[in-house]
Order: sequence, then structure tokens, then C-alpha cells
Amino acid sequence: MGVAIMLNNLFHDFAVALLAASLLAVWIAGRPSSRVPPKPLRALERVFARVMAGCWAVILLGGAVRTWAYREYEWAPAAGRGQVVALVVKHVVLVAVVVAGARNWWRLRRRLRS
Repeated sequence: MGVAIMLNNLFHDFAVALLAASLLAVWIAGRPSSRVPPKPLRALERVFARVMAGCWAVILLGGAVRTWAYREYEWAPAAGRGQVVALVVKHVVLVAVVVAGARNWWRLRRRLRS
């Protein structure tokens, strides 16, 4: 069971990183200064939309498993309650990055549809 939890955690972290990288790539390619033609930009956006949807599925499902198994497999007694604060800060930063990226992605989608 421990190996399965470790693999879940690995895939969860990878999905978060891939989601952030995808949002960053869409933002860079979609900036008006990037001068990527609309047709390739639409194709790129469609591919990244699928990747991001897969990332969200892994993040939500893997996050549920990770939360369920946290105390048994990840809790470090030496860190005590300090690790809870660190996890909150980490999640606040990651949510801010994802929200900013998603906002830019939605702007790009609106621009490509018009």
C-alpha cells in the first residue's frame, strides 16, 4: 500500500507541475506580442485544454487519496504542526498561480473565438 501511495503522490505532484507549465505555455503563446498566428494558436490551445483537463482529474482524485493517507504516510512527527502551516502556504501559492493562469487562458479562449 505504501508504494501505491508514493506513486499517487508522485503523479499528483507531476499533474500540478504539468498544469502550471501548461497554463504558462498557453499564456506565453497567447500573448499579443508572441505573434503566433491564430490557426496554430487554436490548435495549441485545444491540445493544452485536454492536457489541463487530465491534470485536473489526476489532481482531484490523487488529492483525495493523498488527503486520506496523509497522517499515515507523510506526517513527520518532528515537524509537528509547522508542516500544516507550510502546506497551507504551499496551497495558497499554487492556487494563486493556477487562478492567474486560468484567467489568462480564458482571456485567450475569448480572443480566439472572436
